[in-house]
Amino acid sequence: MRYIQIRENTTLKAALAVLLAAFLFSSMFALPKGAGIDLPWFQIVFIRYFGGLIFLLPTIIRWKAQGNAIRSDLGFLHIGRSIAGIGSVACVVIAASQIALVDVVTISFSNGAIVLILAGIVLGERVLPRHWLAVILSISGAIIVAYGSQGEAGSNLFHPASLIALLAACCMAVEIIVIKYVSEREAIPVTLLYVNSLASLLLAIPTLLWGQWGNLLEWWPVLLMGPIAILGQSLNLFAFRKANVVLLTPLTYSSIIFSAVIGFLIFEESLQWTTTAGAGVIILGCLIGMGLIKRKLSAHA
Repeated sequence: MRYIQIRENTTLKAALAVLLAAFLFSSMFALPKGAGIDLPWFQIVFIRYFGGLIFLLPTIIRWKAQGNAIRSDLGFLHIGRSIAGIGSVACVVIAASQIALVDVVTISFSNGAIVLILAGIVLGERVLPRHWLAVILSISGAIIVAYGSQGEAGSNLFHPASLIALLAACCMAVEIIVIKYVSEREAIPVTLLYVNSLASLLLAIPTLLWGQWGNLLEWWPVLLMGPIAILGQSLNLFAFRKANVVLLTPLTYSSIIFSAVIGFLIFEESLQWTTTAGAGVIILGCLIGMGLIKRKLSAHA
């Protein structure tokens, strides 16, 4: 009984961490759009990773001073995750400059089915029917949100930028699987150090050669992407170390709700009744995926 309570508390902490991370990443992706300037996508992504690296350095210095190693034996995985991370951030930034933020996040979070397939094949996790049902409901809720977000029935689902957002979904799915695998094998500061360092190196040359370095006051909000991303990544690494991917994946869809609210409050993007309806379906999917509804029904039986 004691073990079950500890396990449930750990799962709850992991779920809350994923929800907070989803809010942070929704806020992060809104920053380039809110800056109102036309920086190249590679410069924005470079600023995001390099800013994260600078923000992380005091923690790494303290970590090393305590006698901990910063060497990693998972170099190739870090390279792969860095490429996937660059792809996902770049695709979301590019797509969000053309269509509503909530539509971009909605389409990109169709990665749930890809994650479940990879979790079963690569990680060997047990994928139950309720997990598939949770993803189906979450995707359905996402479609409902996008359906009315612009006042035209699903117009943005067929916008060319939607294909870019769909590519972001593939990159995110790969990144989530790598995060889960790596999080169980090395410390969080080490993982963050390698990912942000490698991504910064990959983007440094094109940014220095073709970046636009105008008045800093015009695009300072983009500088906040790095610290926010580090906090979000730390929360996700903590969560995926404590619970299975198939359990946490439905919760990542809360980003759609956060993006819809941010889009409405900051960018005056229309917020329709479909957003509420879609959010309800997404929450239902999350509860089913976590097994909470089944557990409640069993308790009342």
